[in-house]
Amino acid sequence: MVACSTDGFPSYSYCSPADDRRFSKQVYDNVHGNIYLDPLSLKFVDSEQFQRLRDLKQLGLTFLVYPGAVHSRFEHSIGVYWLASDTIQRLKANQGSELGIDHFDVQTVKLAGLLHDVGHGPFSHMFEREFLPRVLNGIKWYLDFLN
Repeated sequence: MVACSTDGFPSYSYCSPADDRRFSKQVYDNVHGNIYLDPLSLKFVDSEQFQRLRDLKQLGLTFLVYPGAVHSRFEHSIGVYWLASDTIQRLKANQGSELGIDHFDVQTVKLAGLLHDVGHGPFSHMFEREFLPRVLNGIKWYLDFLN
């Protein structure tokens, strides 16, 4: 997370207790490096519903063609958490007073990034594109709703 960082990223003037790394858990990500999960986010990560993302491949069967494409939705979601956190912290630092961004907004954006894939099942996009059209017999509005 960028807030309160000393890892070469900008340091922001306001660091809430939730951003204090003493109360965070550090996770290493191959793309983003060290990611610090705040206590509230960690409660979601530790849930059974989030942990099941470890078993879901982000890219489905792509790893059969590209052996390096083996990351899970769990890893992806942690990375999106970092990106969402970085983005909202930068917005807050640069335009926070204009936009009225407060700590609740920051936490909401971080959790949205973290939890965006929790509802996915295995091969879920294939299910949406291939299976549902056959079962729904031309009911298109439902598929439009999913996309």
